[in-house]
Amino acid sequence: MSIEQPLDHGVFGMGDTLSLTVGVTDAEDGHGGAVDCSRVVVESPLGRVPSLRRLGGRSGCTGTLVTGRGAADDVAFGLTARYEDDGAPGAPALTGSASVTLRAAFCEAEWFTATGGTHGGAATGSRPGDSGGRRAAEIEDGDWIGLGTVSLENIGSITVRAASGGIGGTLELRSGSPAGPILAEVAIPFTGGWDRPVSPTATLSGPGHGVRLFAVFSNPAWRAGAADLFALDWLRFNRPWPDDTPGPPGGRP
Repeated sequence: MSIEQPLDHGVFGMGDTLSLTVGVTDAEDGHGGAVDCSRVVVESPLGRVPSLRRLGGRSGCTGTLVTGRGAADDVAFGLTARYEDDGAPGAPALTGSASVTLRAAFCEAEWFTATGGTHGGAATGSRPGDSGGRRAAEIEDGDWIGLGTVSLENIGSITVRAASGGIGGTLELRSGSPAGPILAEVAIPFTGGWDRPVSPTATLSGPGHGVRLFAVFSNPAWRAGAADLFALDWLRFNRPWPDDTPGPPGGRP
């Protein structure tokens, strides 16, 4: 049994309708290996999955999942599919299952999974005007934060919201490690103050599937004792939409 769609660590926006494909066969109870799709149960905190239907031409079930607005309170969500057969005389029913993890397109910067770097890494700071009232702060040249594993297939760009009362710098989105290949570079200049954020967007190049992501912060002109480069409020992974514009943080209306 497997979940073929959505992809493991795939990105979604609030209110998205996700295509769902579950590969499942049952040689004993099914007809030629096919199963009764009404017995395939899909569970996720993202929303309710209506009844699945048979896939044409091959074994498996398909349906859709509409993500709920309440999912905005976290960054990763599980989706699990289960199927239980009829069992056999003298034998209990057998259950098969498969799971994937889905990743919210909108990510609060303070949700980083790890931090480090030349000057000790970032820290979480409070700021009333920021999303969630917090931000990733104390960012200096060579620092980095971990963003977890993300599938960037069909993701065209990344948008960040940041403010700088210092000299500014560059956010490098890297794959695999803080020293890994650069997938995108976002320039964040002096914005006029720590309460004056900007939201630049950069194109992603060659992202691939299921990569560990790191945001690395740099400006070689920074010196010890100087102000931080910038503070980071949030990041958003953008899919290309039919009109070639990125969707908003909560998903396209």
